[in-house]
Amino acid sequence: MHRPKRAIDLLAFVAVLVTVVALLLIGVPPQSLAMVVVAMAGLYGAWLGVGRGGKEG
Repeated sequence: MHRPKRAIDLLAFVAVLVTVVALLLIGVPPQSLAMVVVAMAGLYGAWLGVGRGGKEG
């Protein structure tokens, strides 16, 4: 049951990794890459619903 979610997680990880490598190859400064990675991680977390917590109050 958890297999499709892991496949999506792997696909997202590979996509971010390829994006970072491509941006490095075209000469984007590492400081800018840090902001891009944080933004991508935030969007992915929002898409998964991470951070909602277990208690509805």
